[in-house]
Amino acid sequence: MESSTKGQFDLLKERIEFDKDVFADNSTYTKVLNRLLEDSKYVGLSLRFPYQDYSNMDLPKKYNNWQIRCCVEIYEQIGTIGLKSYAENGLSWTRDSTYISYELRNEIESMIGYIKESDENE
Repeated sequence: MESSTKGQFDLLKERIEFDKDVFADNSTYTKVLNRLLEDSKYVGLSLRFPYQDYSNMDLPKKYNNWQIRCCVEIYEQIGTIGLKSYAENGLSWTRDSTYISYELRNEIESMIGYIKESDENE
């Protein structure tokens, strides 16, 4: 695990704590957190670079906090993703079908065009 990913992992552990009632063991907990980091990275990259292949890219550092908040939001939605409307005993939820909230989506600045790779001769 590279250092920036390890730093993000440690921050995420502070936001989503280990709960033995939710996670069978520490290994499962670690896998879930790593998967959340990976998923949130690709959600962020798909919003930032909507028209190009971003599979080999990293999320820019300025979005580190966004990535943690995205992980927490995805984690909190497990079981309710795609929920359109729900009401019970005075509690009401309405959710669109997006993976994350519009507020979080709007924090990513989209880049249109292609990234220019620097030439070593320049």
